[in-house]
Amino acid sequence: MRETLEDHLRRITRNFSSPLDEDTTLALGRELLRGLQRAHAESPPRHPPLALGEIAHVEGRPVLDGGSAAGAVSEDLFQLGALLYTLATRKPADVSWRLDGPPGPPGSSVLRRSFLTALASPRRDRRFATAAEALTALETALSPPAAAAWPLFRGDVSRHGRALGSPAPRALLPLWEAALGAVVASPVVAGGVVLAATADGRLVWLDPPSGRVLHEQKLGSAIESSPAFADGVLFLGTDDGECIAVDVASATLRWRARLGQVVRSAPLPVGERVLVGVVEAKGLGGLVALDHKGKPAWKAKLPSVFSSPALAGERVLIGADDGSVTAFDVASGVVAWSVALGGKVRGTPAVDGPLTFVGDFAGRLAALNVKDGAHAWSADLGAPLYSSPAVTDALVVVGSNDGTLHGVDRATGASRFRSRTGGPVVASPLAVPGAFVVGSTDGDLYALDPAGSVLWRASLAAGGIASAAAASGDQIFVGSARGLHALRLEPQP
Repeated sequence: MRETLEDHLRRITRNFSSPLDEDTTLALGRELLRGLQRAHAESPPRHPPLALGEIAHVEGRPVLDGGSAAGAVSEDLFQLGALLYTLATRKPADVSWRLDGPPGPPGSSVLRRSFLTALASPRRDRRFATAAEALTALETALSPPAAAAWPLFRGDVSRHGRALGSPAPRALLPLWEAALGAVVASPVVAGGVVLAATADGRLVWLDPPSGRVLHEQKLGSAIESSPAFADGVLFLGTDDGECIAVDVASATLRWRARLGQVVRSAPLPVGERVLVGVVEAKGLGGLVALDHKGKPAWKAKLPSVFSSPALAGERVLIGADDGSVTAFDVASGVVAWSVALGGKVRGTPAVDGPLTFVGDFAGRLAALNVKDGAHAWSADLGAPLYSSPAVTDALVVVGSNDGTLHGVDRATGASRFRSRTGGPVVASPLAVPGAFVVGSTDGDLYALDPAGSVLWRASLAAGGIASAAAASGDQIFVGSARGLHALRLEPQP
């Protein structure tokens, strides 16, 4: 008489007196999913029984034989999810799971917990469509975290807005949309997930290929600060005036620090410091450097700061509502230089080589020397600039509040193109090889070539796009009034 999986598990759990440990549960799930994948690939598809007493255990592995063509993939995955959850918790499956899913699945990480949740989820938008999709998700959950592809606002600490590893696109093809509600902040891609902060105060973990929601966490009343990822931790500001640190893998709160009335600035992790701009009462604000526990290491007083800090060597640059751009020493907070542009500076400086590029509400785009703040050139673009520039070897591209996308010569500031959209452009452009991608408040996402001609345009959300796009390989992620969107860069032939 052959051994069943139930016989085997009785031995290793002392007759089910203890739950399976996490790694053993997921390893078993991997073997069973491989068996389901093979069974579903038969013609006609076969749906094997998934009761412990009916699964054979041969040469150290479960074997899914038998069954019939009558059945459904969704039911097989649900039964497998219920089985694994019960083995991991010793809580028997309940009929209520078909309506609400199992309560609080175990797992040391978001990816592992979400795998079990999706297997036994009754919701179409949360569950897996195939055994192959579930197996891919499990392999990702069992693998070491992937390197961060787009860890912070504008891509890296210099905030230049370039995606260096992306292909030159022929078109942008929509992949999925996650209806999260308004997303103003720029998403980040790190730890094998896409992280989006919503305007109603939630942080959401999503699966990059499918857009499935893996986990979400309420952090504040509202969030417009774009998150930043470093060393496994995500930092973001809230409209409650806090900077919050969250462990991305486990979704546990590391710390939260109250800094002022509002934090719209995107945090900048630099070594042992996290730098972030603050808005306080009566038009005041500042730049705060926090240590690894969220305690202020230094604070520089400024007028209200909506701009995000950018790193230039040993200095951090930031704009303020008095029209200034100021360079501080990262370690001490001592001012190295400060220059006045004219209008409010709410965009983020883009640092590239010896220059930084930044715009103001008076419509001026300036190139400043990082060393001393001296003007290399200044261009009057004719309308307020809230957008942050994207910088390439030849061009600086920025959006203005009259709905224009401006391309200016990087060396001189001379106009190279002006391209109109149907609404103010407050989002910041993303530079990919051979194109610039940016959303407008008209609700469309545009891809422009270096001459300013529209390569591609798609309507994403009637309520508009204020989020800057993030890039990961051939994928683009961008927030809108509807939620988060993923698009694929279709490479040129």
